[in-house]
Formats: sequence, C-alpha cells, structure tokens
Amino acid sequence: MANRTGSGVEIRPNSIRIKFILDGKAHKPTLMVDGAPMKPTPANVKYAHKLGLEIRDKIKYGTFRMADYFAAGSNDSGGGHPITVGAQLDTWYDAQRLEGSTLAGYSSGAKFWKEASCDKAGTLLGDLPLRALKKSHILTALAARPELSGKTVNNYTSVLREAMALAVDDDLITTSPVDGVPRAKWQQEDPDPFTLDEAERIIADAVSHYPEPIANLIEWRFFTGVRTSEAFGLRWPSVDLASDYMTVREAIVRGVEKSKTKTAKARNVRLNSRAKAALTRQAKHTRMAGEHVWLDPRYGTPWLEERAFRRSYWTPALKRLGIRYRPPNNMRHTYATMMLMAGRTPGWCANQLGHSVEMFLRTYTKWIDGDQDEREIDGLESWLDKGSTPGRPKRAG
Repeated sequence: MANRTGSGVEIRPNSIRIKFILDGKAHKPTLMVDGAPMKPTPANVKYAHKLGLEIRDKIKYGTFRMADYFAAGSNDSGGGHPITVGAQLDTWYDAQRLEGSTLAGYSSGAKFWKEASCDKAGTLLGDLPLRALKKSHILTALAARPELSGKTVNNYTSVLREAMALAVDDDLITTSPVDGVPRAKWQQEDPDPFTLDEAERIIADAVSHYPEPIANLIEWRFFTGVRTSEAFGLRWPSVDLASDYMTVREAIVRGVEKSKTKTAKARNVRLNSRAKAALTRQAKHTRMAGEHVWLDPRYGTPWLEERAFRRSYWTPALKRLGIRYRPPNNMRHTYATMMLMAGRTPGWCANQLGHSVEMFLRTYTKWIDGDQDEREIDGLESWLDKGSTPGRPKRAG
C-alpha cells in the first residue's frame, strides 16, 4: 500500500509520486531519473519531501511553473522528470565554446562527478536530482578519492561550480551548494630542468642512435624552450634563418592543428647559435615541402602527440644514459634556467618562452636568485665572525 505524507509525497514500492493541485486540476507525476522511476531510497524520499513542500509553497504564492520541474506532457500517470546533476553537467558542457584540450579537461571533471558516490548507500552524485544536491554530497564524493591531487580536486570542483552557477542563472535552483566548498591546498612543484651536461649528453646520444631529424629536434628544443604543442606546430614560413628569428604562432594539441598558441599570442623568438644550427640541418629534410618543420622520420607525417616521441626516442635515450627521467617538456625548463644563469633579464626570457613576466618570475625565482643565498649567508657569517654576538665562539678555520 502506498505511503502518503502531508507534503503530497506518495512512496510506492519502486517509485515516488508527488500529488498537488494546480489551477483546480490534480497532478500526480512520478518522479523520474534518466527515463526510469526514481527509486524510493532514503536520499530520494528526503528530496521528494523537500520538492513537494517547495511546489506547494510556490503554488500558494503563484510562482510555480510546471516546466521548471517536470517535462512537458507529464500527467497523472507519471512522466515527471526532475533535472539531475548529471543532466545539468551535460547542459553546461554543451554550452562551452573552448579549445578541444580544455574541453577534454572539462569532460574528465564532469565524468568524475557523474560517477562519484556521494553517500553511504552508494548513490551516484550524477543521479541526484539537481535540487537535492548538498555540500555534504560533494565533500563525501571528494573524500572517497584521497589519491587525487589538490590541483585535480580544484579543477573538478571548478567544473561542478560552473555547472551549478549556470543552474542558478537559469532559475533552476536558488543557490549553489558548491559555493561553500573550500579550495584544496596544493603546492606547485618546482621546475626540474636538466643540467647543461645532461642536455649535451642527451643530444649526443640522439646523434649516435637516431635519425638526424630526431637529434635536430632535441637540440632545438633544448635551446629554444618552446612548448611541445608549439614545436609540433612550427612551419617553415615562420622560420627566418637569415635574420636569426622564428615566429611561434601555431600549435598541434591532442592531434588537432591550431592557428594559435596556448596563450593565443604569436611571439618572435631569437635563435641562438645552437637552435639555428639544428634548424639549418633540419632544412634539408623538410623545408622543400614548405610545411611542418618537424616530422616523424618513420612516416614523414607531423607529430600529432608526444607519446610516440617519448616511447620511441626520449625514454630509451634517458635509460641508456642513466639520467633520471623527466618529461620532454622539461627541455623548456632547461632553456629557461640556462638563460637566467647566463645573466639574461627575466623580461627578455619571459618573452622568449611566451610567459607573462609575472608567471616567469613566480616559476623560476630559484634561478633568478642564483647564488644569492650563498652570498647572503656568507655575509651573515662574516658579521658573526666579528664577534658581534656576545658569548658566541668564532668559527674554526
């Protein structure tokens, strides 16, 4: 026998209905999730009570709209379709107009929330009715994945936050439960560049073991610091060997060729002697085609992603040399630190790498300071050796 409550909620063996009267007509829609009746779990029943009271309150004050709560055509026999969190994530995702790589990150975040368990019963957060989502559901889902880094948690939470903000803007909910979720703390790892000696050994190994275009690519990347996507997207019309410049304006991201870089700003990069020499050698391999500078020598096709380069060339070289593994993009960090240790100004270095000066300073402070720590501690010890600290014996030697 169905269990009815004062809020109009009717709990049935395998479903939940809500009864209310609108404009003199009785309605008893069955609550649905993804085309199936909503199961009468404790969380869903609690949601139904809240929904029933909310509907009655809005009817009382003349602000209730059937379309805000139920699909068109819902009637006494059922058909009510409350929007789920998963459906709202889909709506938000479909409304984005961003690059493919960014959308891929958003897709990963949306997938996490749809499949995350948000209570002891194992309810999937994506299956929750939008209006039933609570801060505790979000925190429970995150707590179940302690292995996620703070950065990943913040990225995922940002996806849910924006999806819920859109729901507020569309008057589907009045407030967003994500607003009270704190940002996770995380510490960005310092750059991990190769030493100049390591870079020279890697280049020499490539010369010995690989086709010349691979050795050229590695040397050029060590002495230009371009991003992986920018390296793969570089075309010969953007290279001016006579003037010692190249223009970085294109990229290949996740196999998709783009007419702009990560920062959406083209930049002129001055070629030092090592970078120019690598490009000069490379010219005989690909310049006649007039298109991409760097091609996979095995197939004569552009590098669409980095995995093949890592697997076939980069990782084996580091293993042979006994050099601690770091991803190819650390060639970028290596060039940044080379420039700084050579005394180049941070502003010029930032322009060469396509960074803002602020980000460059924040990322490479350790190398900007150089041997400042040693100079400072030597000065302190010199002062201490003068006996300025009463009762402290002078250093030996």
